Amino acid sequence: MKIKFFLIISLFAGGIISAQDSVKVEKIKSKIISFTPKSKMENTTGINFGVMDDYKTQKINGINLQGNPLSVIYLLLPHAVEVPGDEAATVSINGLHISTGGMTDAKKLNGLGISMYHIAQVTNGFTVNGFNNNSGKLNGLHVSFLNNSAREGHGLLISFSNTADTFGGAQIGIYNNTQVMKGFQGGAINISKQNKGVQIGLVNKTDENKGLQIGFWNKNCKRTLPLINF
Repeated sequence: MKIKFFLIISLFAGGIISAQDSVKVEKIKSKIISFTPKSKMENTTGINFGVMDDYKTQKINGINLQGNPLSVIYLLLPHAVEVPGDEAATVSINGLHISTGGMTDAKKLNGLGISMYHIAQVTNGFTVNGFNNNSGKLNGLHVSFLNNSAREGHGLLISFSNTADTFGGAQIGIYNNTQVMKGFQGGAINISKQNKGVQIGLVNKTDENKGLQIGFWNKNCKRTLPLINF
């Protein structure tokens, strides 16, 4: 009986401590003007000024202005930076994000982003990127010089190359490669595992076609034809 009593007391005390910890997390201070990097965790409701890509787990509602003098080094990386996992993802931005570099560990961007590169778990809205945009979920209009990449998304992608696991909408680029494409691919080379829509380009290729291919050379699981295939 005593053992049960102590177990109940321990569980009750643990619940109180856990509740106190959650309250502490909810009471993160929010500032109108803030700066990153910072030693303490702070949210922003207003404008944040940052240097480099150094954020804690925080939310920025408003404007985020970031400077990164080392952004050119990004092009020297041997491979593209991967989408961060839950433990690595830090900042969430709702509003306007402008950077001479970019974010490599973003949790979410909702709004307008203008940067050299952008790596996030979720991106919703409109972005313009000098190098690339790599997001787990990518929704909206996104323009990148080198590449737009997503695990899944909806909207319009414009870049030298556009790649995705699943995408619904339109992709316009020199090279488009998507596993499951629902919509429109327009470029020199268009590739998909499943095409449910229209491919227009010099070379169009799909393993499973439920749409139309228009180009110099068109190949699907049924036939290979010049000009038009279905």
